[in-house]
Amino acid sequence: MALIKCPDCGRDVSTLAVACPGCGRPIAATSAATPGLAPAQATASPRPAPPPAAPAALSGVLRSNLDDVTVAPPPRKRSGVPLAAVLLVALVAVLVAAVVLLVPTASPAPPRQTPAPVSPTPTAVPAAAANPPRTAPVGAPLPAINDISCDALESTIFHIHVHLALFVDGQEQVIPFGIGIGQPWQVSDSAEGPFVTDGTCFYWIHTHTEDGVLHIESPIRRTFTLGDFFAIWQQPLSSTQMGPVQGTIIAYVNGTKADTNPAEIRLLSHQRIQLDSGQDVPPSQFDFPPGD
Repeated sequence: MALIKCPDCGRDVSTLAVACPGCGRPIAATSAATPGLAPAQATASPRPAPPPAAPAALSGVLRSNLDDVTVAPPPRKRSGVPLAAVLLVALVAVLVAAVVLLVPTASPAPPRQTPAPVSPTPTAVPAAAANPPRTAPVGAPLPAINDISCDALESTIFHIHVHLALFVDGQEQVIPFGIGIGQPWQVSDSAEGPFVTDGTCFYWIHTHTEDGVLHIESPIRRTFTLGDFFAIWQQPLSSTQMGPVQGTIIAYVNGTKADTNPAEIRLLSHQRIQLDSGQDVPPSQFDFPPGD
């Protein structure tokens, strides 16, 4: 074994070494190419100055191969929105949608509708007109009308029932309950609807229900007319007017047309009276309850 100089780095290398430990150049091949070279001569022969040693990081790599080494560029960072930002935006959108759904919004006001034109056909006399406004202090008796007083109790000395039907332009009108009964009332239910059972006083002609039955309950026997009832009702009645309705008034008594002034029709037991205005309506049928 002998020491020789590495042709590349000039380092002493054993002839038995496979490669130079300094630069990695193969030594066995160099030794074989110069057989019989004495170690002294090999050492003594002048050689050009060796190039600078390669960095330690390149140990084991031939200098002749350095030009072929390609350094890979650093990995390129992927562009785009971070996942955390996407999740944050989605969460904010969900919260905004929930707030919009939970907060009540004011609904727009419905459009105003033009009321339908009112039919010119007259309607029934309002129930508020059933009794005249009280002019006397509370508790004082109501004034007499046509010599008919308003008494605290109903009398049974003269007691009859009469049915009255009113038609305007073919439409039957409602005769209010409580006509001729002083307020306040006590009202109960009945088969005929609301029934005024009591009041501060009772005129001798009055109504308890809306079925059109007139109750004549008088402490004396005398002649009563339909005009007396309308006077207690405080509604006008003549051949040309019935309450607020004006025009020719057609009267039927027990199914027969009467030519007399409607205000002069006498009130008799179980009498059926019908007054028509604007249209002649055939007499309607009414049956008094048994025992009435």
